[in-house]
Parts: sequence; C-alpha cells; structure tokens
Amino acid sequence: MMNLFEIMQAAQGGNAINNLSNQFGLSQQQTQSALEALLPAFSMGLKNQTQSPDMFSQLAGMMMNGQASQQAFEDANNDGIPDHLQQEGNQVLGQIFGSKDVSRAVAQQASLISGVSDSVLKAMLPVVASMIMGGLFKGASNQGLGGLLGQLAQGMMPGGGVGAQQGNNPLGGLLGGLMGGGQQGAQQGGMGGLLGGLLGSMMGGAQQQPRQADPMQAGLEALTNMFGTGRQMQDQHQANLQTIFDAFLKK
Repeated sequence: MMNLFEIMQAAQGGNAINNLSNQFGLSQQQTQSALEALLPAFSMGLKNQTQSPDMFSQLAGMMMNGQASQQAFEDANNDGIPDHLQQEGNQVLGQIFGSKDVSRAVAQQASLISGVSDSVLKAMLPVVASMIMGGLFKGASNQGLGGLLGQLAQGMMPGGGVGAQQGNNPLGGLLGGLMGGGQQGAQQGGMGGLLGGLLGSMMGGAQQQPRQADPMQAGLEALTNMFGTGRQMQDQHQANLQTIFDAFLKK
C-alpha cells in the first residue's frame, strides 16, 4: 500500500519530480526538499479529515470524482495541472487544509525547512494536492477499495444515525457494524466520535486495534494508512505544522 512519498514518486509515470522541477524552475534536489517539507502537512490535513464523517465523505467523493487529480497523477507528459483544471486543484487543497490561511502558513513553514521560497511553494501546493488525491484514488482502486470509497462518498445522507437499524445512512451502518452498533459509547460521541476513534486507532495512535477483524475495517485501515508520509520528519517541523493546524482549524 502506497504512502504519500511513494505516491509522489509514482506520479506521472515516475516523472513528477522532474516535471515539478521544470514547471517551477527548481533543481530536482530543491523539488525533493520541497516535497519532504510539504508532505507532512498533507499527512496532517488528510488525517484531520477522519475526525468528521462529513469531511471524510467529501474527501472520498473527491478521490472518486476528481478528473484533474486523476489526470495530474497519471499523465506522464503533464507539467502539473492544465490551466483549465487549476480550480479543481485549489478545491482539493481547500478540502485537505481547510483554509487558505493554513496553506499560506504551511508554505512559509516549509520554506524555512526546504530553502525554497514560500511563493513557489504556494503555487506548488494545489499541484501536489491534486497528484496526491489522484494517487490515493489509484492506490485505493488497486487494493479493490472502490466500493468502500463509494460508500464513504455517499455516507452523509439525511436521516440516519450511527446506530440506525435501517440502511438510511451507509456510513452510519458501516461504522455501526464495525463498532457493534448498539454500544453505549455511540450515544455520547455521536457519529463523529465513533469515526474519529475508529480511524484514529487505525492510523497508529495509542489505542489498540479493534478487537475483531472485518473486511470493511481492513479496507478503512488500508485507506487511511495511505495518509502517512512513510518517512520520519523533524520533531520541530512536526510541532510547528501542528501549531498551524491548531491555530487556524481548532479555535
């Protein structure tokens, strides 16, 4: 299962770093340094999406339906994102980071780490976001998770709770099945609490894995594992990025 660094290495037929270098006037070493500084922020942003069923459903929908993202990932001759698809790249970036303020702050922080100017990094962000989104879709499809993405994309439908006995809410039914449906914990944390707890444990947190294996559980685990960078980051860089997300998104 690919992680974010592997997604970028595989993007555009393995030519993504070269293409990004050409598009933004950077050396390949500068582009590599830029990605190493930016991808931890993308990892944080993607993991934040799992804290809300609504956001996670929107993310799944973008994975499935983003034509620009799939083109940005797959087109080996593509120098980034065509101008007429740039808007979708910005929408993807907005979904992952949640705020233009976050994007600007991430670019400034990544500039300190990489030595690449924040103006170049701000321009690069939507391009990288689209490649990542296309790669997540490709990776999920290769793992046979297309059906799971479809359920997640349609999960926030009116009229169905986490413990709903009827199938009005596919995501609620999915999580209810994974967590035992009638658990008392669902009454307090609600749907968001269940999703956050379940996916938080899947992403290597302090919690133990859910006790019983389940195909859907395994699918969610495989999907969310792709949100990791696959590499260690500097502790101070991680702390600074976390401060950015906390400052702008958790007021």
